[in-house]
Amino acid sequence: MGLTGEIKTMPVTDLLQWIETTRKSGIVEYRSGTEWKKIFFQKGQIIFASSARESEKLGRHLVRQDRIRESDLIDCLHENEETGKKLTQILEDRNLISHDELYGEVVILIKEILFDLFLWEEGLFQFRDLELPPSMINPLSLKTGQVLFEVLNKIDENRRDGVLPAQEPPSKSPASTGSKVKGRIIFKVDDKKFTLPGSYEKREITSFQKEGGKKGEPVGDGQ
Repeated sequence: MGLTGEIKTMPVTDLLQWIETTRKSGIVEYRSGTEWKKIFFQKGQIIFASSARESEKLGRHLVRQDRIRESDLIDCLHENEETGKKLTQILEDRNLISHDELYGEVVILIKEILFDLFLWEEGLFQFRDLELPPSMINPLSLKTGQVLFEVLNKIDENRRDGVLPAQEPPSKSPASTGSKVKGRIIFKVDDKKFTLPGSYEKREITSFQKEGGKKGEPVGDGQ
């Protein structure tokens, strides 16, 4: 089963919660102009995310975090192109980063990609309900609701710190989760409500910290 639509009519939180609740496997792709982001699911849980943005590719993220050197990344990408091996496997085979450190950085990257996705004011999405290839089975697995909770907490934190503009509270809170109020979305996780504004001002944000998830093989092969 496939599903397509617009962010304005089906917010990111609604779609991702539906995927988690129904334990779907597949890929959801968001597009806005020339940008795209993909989120990979296995039985409702997030296993990876990728992006067209150069800064949100795994290799660039690791260099930016001083986990690997630029020269090592270039060598690894050459091997990736020549052999087709995953970048994550190449990094570990060359002992450039430990499995646990790589796992932690992939988790951070997933959250940063989702954070930026929440800043999109408009865009299209397509969810493809499919069984992922064997190479992606039994990988890193994150509870979708927990990831959304942490991302939304980070939005609140940046708003309080003035990194993102403060959001005026809605005049009336709806009783149901995911309802629209004057262009805003109310999202509820574990009895805590978050208000998602219709627009953000993009600025530099604080980084996510390593945490939570079920360990396995990171599956990213992005740059």
